[in-house]
Amino acid sequence: MHIMIDPGDWQRLSAPARQELLGLLGGGAAAPSLPSTNKGFRWRVPYDLTPQLARKLMRGLSEETVKRLKLFARNGGRASMRDLLAVTKEKDLHVLSAFEGTVTRKLRRLVGDDNKIVSLMMWDYDSEQWDADHTELLDGVFYVSASTAQTLQRYFAKN
Repeated sequence: MHIMIDPGDWQRLSAPARQELLGLLGGGAAAPSLPSTNKGFRWRVPYDLTPQLARKLMRGLSEETVKRLKLFARNGGRASMRDLLAVTKEKDLHVLSAFEGTVTRKLRRLVGDDNKIVSLMMWDYDSEQWDADHTELLDGVFYVSASTAQTLQRYFAKN
């Protein structure tokens, strides 16, 4: 039996799907003819910014986005939903989805993450605060890695 998967189609599969296929077909962890494309990126772990990458990431970001990233630098890598909204006097928490999406898409382009694994920030589910009926999210915390927080602190101290 021969199964052919075009390299472009292989790339469009999620990393877990590729691993499962390799396991089912007896290819082990990774077949030599199928290059690994995750470049060491990790799921659900905030990406560590380097100083060079921070400079590239900051280029062209809106003033509101930069203000929100400054919160992470000032607060040791953690920023509450309320604080992130207050920076620009917003009330709608959906604004934060757009903020996170903008930063994530740019970071993924900069590091070459075609598999959409990399994220700069994560959500601390244990920090969530809900209303009494558990129908409205009142607050919670986004966080970046400690290394990224330090890189942001140094970046904003210079700029």
